[in-house]
Amino acid sequence: MQVLSNAGKLARALGTRTFLGDTKYRFVSSLTQINSFRLSSLQSQLHTDTSSGRRMAALATTDLSDSNAALLVTGELRALDPIFKIYGKRHAFSGPIVTVKVFEDNVLVRQLIESKGEGRVLVIDGGGSTRCALLGGNLAVAAQNMGWSGIIVNGCVRDVDEINACDIGVRALASHPLKSNKKAVGDKHVTVRFAGTLIHDGEWLYADNDGILISKTELSI
Repeated sequence: MQVLSNAGKLARALGTRTFLGDTKYRFVSSLTQINSFRLSSLQSQLHTDTSSGRRMAALATTDLSDSNAALLVTGELRALDPIFKIYGKRHAFSGPIVTVKVFEDNVLVRQLIESKGEGRVLVIDGGGSTRCALLGGNLAVAAQNMGWSGIIVNGCVRDVDEINACDIGVRALASHPLKSNKKAVGDKHVTVRFAGTLIHDGEWLYADNDGILISKTELSI
């Protein structure tokens, strides 16, 4: 009887220890999942400053507009009309602007994308044409690899699934399956006008899920 009693005590002790160990495992597992979620959320709010290799927080367009209301009055800060669709993995991006003006011809677009992006944003004024695409999957991959922060297209893109797999921000009017002409007609580094405002080469662009801001200078909040 004493042996059976001791065996029972041992079984109860082992059972308790097993329960505590299982509880500890579940707690650690839950804590790991929470930390992973927090890390994922934080990473989604970051973008790469490709000119320095640093990770830096993206500035929300809502905060920027609220904190720089005086610049909205003077026109040094403007919001683009909400006419663009969102493509690419990077929903929030910013950087100095490089402009190019073309019409149904993307040779100059390719030339710029294949140069070092250094965290800049390529603004393509395609005249609002929806008859062909000015940016496709290959150019999106090239832009990602060359360090461009984002691309704004006043026109269309194609290879949407490929673009959405790239770590770059892209905005465009729509998608279209047809490719553009290859005549190298257009102008680089010129002032363009679309989406309700003038955009100058060298200005700053800030984009996120709420919209796109154009600023004469780099902003802070």
